Amino acid sequence: MKNDYTGDQSNMNSNHYGGYSNNYGNPQYYNHGSYRYGGNSGSGSYGYGSYGNVSEEQGPQRTFKDYIFLIRERIWYLIIVFFIIFLGSILYTFNKTKLYTAYATIELLRDDPTVMNSASNLEQNEIRSSEDLNTHISRLESVSIIQGVEKRFQEDELAQFMAPYKGTFSFSGPLTAFEILSINRKIIPRRMSLMVNIAYTHPNPIMAAKIANLFGDEYINTMLSQNIDASMKAVEDLRKRAEQKKNRVEELELKLAEYRELKKAVSLDKQENIAAEQLASLNEIKTMAKMNLDQAEIRWNLTQDYQKQGKELWELPFISEQIRVATLIEQISAIRIAISTKSKRYREKHPEMRSLLQQLQESQSELEYAVQNAVDNISGYFAESRDNFKQASKRLLEKEREMIELSKTRVEFNSLIRDLEVEQMTYQKLTALMAEEKIQVNIKNANARIIDKAFPPREDRPSSPNVFLNLAGGFFGGMIFGLGLVFAVALLDDKVKSVYDIEASLGLPILGIIPKVKKLDSVSKSHIVTSTTNRHVTENFRSMLSYLKINDQTKNSNVFLLTSTVPSEGKSFISSNLALSFASNGEKVLLLDGDLRLPNVAKSLQLENESGVLDYIQGEGTFDSYIAKEVYPNLDILASGGKAKNPTAILNDSKFESMLLQLRDRYDKIIIDSPPLAAVSDSLNIVPLVDAVIYVIKYDSVKKSLANSCIRRLWESKTPLLGAVLNNVSLGLSHYYYSQYSANKKYSAYYMQESYLGNMDESEAEESNQAIVADTFTETKTDSDSEDKLDS
Repeated sequence: MKNDYTGDQSNMNSNHYGGYSNNYGNPQYYNHGSYRYGGNSGSGSYGYGSYGNVSEEQGPQRTFKDYIFLIRERIWYLIIVFFIIFLGSILYTFNKTKLYTAYATIELLRDDPTVMNSASNLEQNEIRSSEDLNTHISRLESVSIIQGVEKRFQEDELAQFMAPYKGTFSFSGPLTAFEILSINRKIIPRRMSLMVNIAYTHPNPIMAAKIANLFGDEYINTMLSQNIDASMKAVEDLRKRAEQKKNRVEELELKLAEYRELKKAVSLDKQENIAAEQLASLNEIKTMAKMNLDQAEIRWNLTQDYQKQGKELWELPFISEQIRVATLIEQISAIRIAISTKSKRYREKHPEMRSLLQQLQESQSELEYAVQNAVDNISGYFAESRDNFKQASKRLLEKEREMIELSKTRVEFNSLIRDLEVEQMTYQKLTALMAEEKIQVNIKNANARIIDKAFPPREDRPSSPNVFLNLAGGFFGGMIFGLGLVFAVALLDDKVKSVYDIEASLGLPILGIIPKVKKLDSVSKSHIVTSTTNRHVTENFRSMLSYLKINDQTKNSNVFLLTSTVPSEGKSFISSNLALSFASNGEKVLLLDGDLRLPNVAKSLQLENESGVLDYIQGEGTFDSYIAKEVYPNLDILASGGKAKNPTAILNDSKFESMLLQLRDRYDKIIIDSPPLAAVSDSLNIVPLVDAVIYVIKYDSVKKSLANSCIRRLWESKTPLLGAVLNNVSLGLSHYYYSQYSANKKYSAYYMQESYLGNMDESEAEESNQAIVADTFTETKTDSDSEDKLDS
């Protein structure tokens, strides 16, 4: 049986061995699946026992203990940085000059307290929003306030103020009083109020209180001066504007007088009234003239019609109504009656008749004359009425034109009047406002007042340095920067040194963690599992053996290849002790030295390396003569037989493959110690002939990138890569891993007991060990019975 693993490797993300769902064949396995070996197989977690709690979808994740491991491994970085910062804070705290802070409290008045301010002005001065409050705060922090405080110092006060700062410099040279005042002053507004604290810090508590009060007084005086200056400026501005308005009023008055003179309109309103009355009278006259004209025209037209028709004009009523005509008509009528009467008695030539006829003729002549005179009167009246109407119309038209001219004059006149009234009103208001502002200047108050004056703080209570705060800051700062350095170094460190690195970065499950073995030579280390020198190492090899025996893929495997990335990672140490572990379990085991360049198996087991694989491949005879029998119970050794000049040719020789086939039938397990992959490719020639590969990684010795490239070559060979063994872990860090891979606290207690046994005599240790084994066997049997019941 050369290699039982013949499955299809096209999908390297889903190769399963038995029921353990190990994702071999893909270095990025943790993005697609999970390892389930040992404990917690039902939840897909990583590691033995209860280690880990990572879902299949997420892959390996760092736990809190992983970070503890990072810190534990680089603890000196943390200690050094912590002590540097903490000691620095101590030195700074106890060497720094003591500073004292005094506080003065002022109130920012919500309204301008000027007595005669109007409601609108009060609303403008009201502090309504955070912007208004911040504006006052900015005024308190302004340069002008600092300059005002500086100017208030007397010579002796300035010398006392500057005394503690002698010898101090800034980038621009020695510190000035202005710079010191601006640096050490703080404006602290109180929440939800208009109260503001003015804090000043100085080495002299009395000076600190005095300067804090000076800042408050200076702010109040400055604001009052600004208010007064603003009012005076406003008064002067009002005076100039009032003077301008006065000149404008005089100019308009003069212009109005000139206009009246030009238009000869002293009183335009009176003229308009007279003109309106005259216009009405003329309109009435015109109307009467029109009526008279119409009447006269009608009479004249009738008269002309009667004349054309030959009718008697005296028949017209307006003619017959005349007294002379009416009298003559009556007289003619009476004469005719008399003639008619006399004619019955007398003849025409009768004197009476002749007298009556003569009277009649005279009366008719007079009537004609009277009628003609009436007609002449009608004609004259018609002509007069027509002339009167024309004259009335002409006068009315002239008066209307005069009214239109007055209206035009009124427009410009009214414009001048309105301008004059506006300017007069503006002038009066400016004059009144100027007088009011002058009064307010004399009663102007500040818009802030001091509530609490600053008092000198106690000399035993400086505000700086704050011992507790500085030491706490140094402590936590040291911890934070120390941890930051630790994690920065860990982030930059590319070496494999944790289970997380192996599982997450390399994509391999962890088979075991071998602690660093101290105070033992290579010979003693090669068979450490057969002694009680180091129980930790022994038990870890037993754990690996248990895993290899219960794993469905490996429990039927015969040939195991152990390789690493670089030399000196402990392959021979792992190979020999793993072989001894199998042998101590009653299996027939062969340990074969496959490193034909730098063989180490024979040397570590104190055997001669004069004959072995090279002699068999290059010579004749059987390999039995080259095998060291029963070096340990159930353990045979096949050494390399020296160093080969061309190891590739030896390993690719058909005799080597044939030898392994024959050895499979003789031995239950064959452990091959091979060269490192990064140095040479000899191991890849052996890989197709084995059943499984175990990768050995020395703690803090191999870079992840280099190990990944080597493991990728093993994946490509399609030979099962069981996992990795982390070797040479320091004892303190190994306890960390044991705590992760222990199923319960009894596991740790067992190791504590083993450490205790190491300090006993051999007989006492043996008795205690037997008691522990008995207790462990009892608990294991109980757990096994419970599992059997649960399965049934």
